[in-house]
Amino acid sequence: GFVRVKLLQVELPEGSSNSNGNEAIVDPFCVVNLKEAEEVPGKGVQLVQSKKSLYPEWNSCFDVQIFRGSLMHVLVMDRSNRHLADLLLSAQVLADKCRDGEDVVNIWLKLRPGGKLNVQVRYYKEGEASLLVDEQKTPGGITRRRGAIKHQKIYEVKGHKFIEKFFRQPTFCAFCKEFLWGFGKQGYQCVSCQVAVHKRCHDKFLAKCPGSVKESQTTLYLRERFKIDVPHRFRVHNYMSPTFCDHCGSLLYGLFRQGLKCEQCKVNCHKKCEKQMPNLCGVNQKVLSQVLATVKKEIASTPSSAAATHRTSTPPESIKSSTKLERLPTAPKTTTPDTPQYGTYEALWQAKEGAQPPQSPQPPETTPQPPNEDSGRPPVRCRPPSTEAEGRIRFRKYDLMDFHLLKVLGKGSFGKVLLAELKASRRYFAIKCLKKDVVLEDDDVECTMVERRVLALGTQHPFLCKLFCTFQSESHLFFVMEFLNGGDLMFHIQQSGRFDQNRARFYAAEIVCALKFLHKRGIVYRDLKLDNVLLDRKGHVKIADFGMCKVGVGEVDKTSTFCGTPDYIAPEIIKGLHYNQSVDWWSFGILLYEMLIGQSPFNGTDEDELFWSVCNEEAYYPRFLSKEAKSLLVLLLDKDPEKRLGMSTCAAGDVSDQPFFRPINWEKLERKEVEPPFKPKVKGANDVSNFDSDFTMEKAVLTPIDPQILASMDQSQFKGFSYTNPTMTD
Repeated sequence: GFVRVKLLQVELPEGSSNSNGNEAIVDPFCVVNLKEAEEVPGKGVQLVQSKKSLYPEWNSCFDVQIFRGSLMHVLVMDRSNRHLADLLLSAQVLADKCRDGEDVVNIWLKLRPGGKLNVQVRYYKEGEASLLVDEQKTPGGITRRRGAIKHQKIYEVKGHKFIEKFFRQPTFCAFCKEFLWGFGKQGYQCVSCQVAVHKRCHDKFLAKCPGSVKESQTTLYLRERFKIDVPHRFRVHNYMSPTFCDHCGSLLYGLFRQGLKCEQCKVNCHKKCEKQMPNLCGVNQKVLSQVLATVKKEIASTPSSAAATHRTSTPPESIKSSTKLERLPTAPKTTTPDTPQYGTYEALWQAKEGAQPPQSPQPPETTPQPPNEDSGRPPVRCRPPSTEAEGRIRFRKYDLMDFHLLKVLGKGSFGKVLLAELKASRRYFAIKCLKKDVVLEDDDVECTMVERRVLALGTQHPFLCKLFCTFQSESHLFFVMEFLNGGDLMFHIQQSGRFDQNRARFYAAEIVCALKFLHKRGIVYRDLKLDNVLLDRKGHVKIADFGMCKVGVGEVDKTSTFCGTPDYIAPEIIKGLHYNQSVDWWSFGILLYEMLIGQSPFNGTDEDELFWSVCNEEAYYPRFLSKEAKSLLVLLLDKDPEKRLGMSTCAAGDVSDQPFFRPINWEKLERKEVEPPFKPKVKGANDVSNFDSDFTMEKAVLTPIDPQILASMDQSQFKGFSYTNPTMTD
């Protein structure tokens, strides 16, 4: 069963308001933590809180389930977040008091160090009534680190959802039957039926994806006009030589009975691919596609009227794309050393305070290059900052042999972050190590270049992590950054539950300064979260991890990539809309909510439920929040990006002008003249006590890459990555 508890009133003894008794208690409230007493081997009985904290209002109810070890911890606080008193009580004690007499009893509970709490309790047997809130489904507090996600671009053809794919093993095209060769992402693969094709062949594919609706107009068109509905007659076959699947393109593994072979057209496939094979027995898709393209050309080149004559002057898009595909070479192109990446990098490096991203292309200094699609910037070929006019290296280049790897600071799908010591100067740095095969497979080569450019801007702003240098080995990319031994905000909020308003306001103000700096330069951050905000030894904020950044974004120029950490993703990203810097202000609102309340505003048992909550539900604001804090959060968590605080179209004005930030002197803050409200405990320059022990206990080694994959990678794609920051040399 369970007990339903109603909070009535609290009485506190005189002189218990605070340490000196000079300040009166302002609007006391209760925080209820439901805990379990568990036996931990070697540690005895431990109290574990597995559910979120409750903030019930006076004369409101909450339910406590009764089972062995169930405890109720009630803290009495006042509006300024001062702890006044508390009590720890077994749920069974409350149930026993109800059983002694009436169904509903009025009880005075003693508080520590003094005072008493008046509650009303009613006991319910199992199945007699339903719980007010299903506490089992709502996790408590912020107890875990949350990784970022990024969806790949999808190309839809005949129901197939093709994405670019880096094939780790020899693969053949299902359309032209030729080998998918090359470096990087050699071709496309359907996420539904796993069919593999060349990039040049994907839009010529005739077969409908079996994962989509089979009786579509396209399927009926092919069936009725061309009578293409001939099923294969597959039989299990023993292959005496290496054979590849004609659907997914990969090798048929095994010693015998490796796959299926069609008795009529001799097509081969895996047993798992049989259901995905289209009914095209005896049909050569490549030849049929060429014939259809020829027919279209002949129709277009034979005008039957004036209108037709007019049409032939501008050939249809299908013919344009077909002609363009025929001219493409079969060999993949490799990235040349003189990519537009240097131009964007130089533009960011030389950007002045308050500069706006360019809205129109500028003439290049030398031979024009194709525009950089990810950055949105015009192509400008410039020298990297580390070279002189004569081409000589001004600053030395570093490699892994210059560093001692000491500790693991963090891990993710990208790789690791290691604490390292520079041998020559005995200075400590954080090295972010990216595996090249993961970078290529996720199509993140340009993202790493963008991250390097934005990190180089750290020397121009006090609240951005600074880059020392970048270099590469055959298997990894390395970002050498300043080591911030104060730890990240995720670590600290796990220690304290939540921050008081002054501390949260200080961190929020410094983050606002950093975001405005990035936004003025046309950079949208896209991954603002507690994990990516670190503290230096004095307690000042530093934003790190710029791998999700996008450059060339402004009020007019928008982007649409689905990326970010699920708990922080804005509604417009979830809905697939184009967006700009508005998504950073939404993430900032989520982060501020977590700092002030200690919980995420939106929850869900899985990603889909979480996204539905973000798009359709409103955040809950506890009573203890100040009026100014609630007003700021409501404006930041506005689901309409045009009305959201931080955007020029918001009627509430600028973020820094809000009442919540009234105590902040912004000029002193940017000069780091404001004393931080919290100073991390740091024992030395290489102290890692402010980082998760799950990481720091691991051995600081690089994860090796498969030699075969390493041999197949195109190293020229990473040319120009190495760089030394001229303002941070030793």
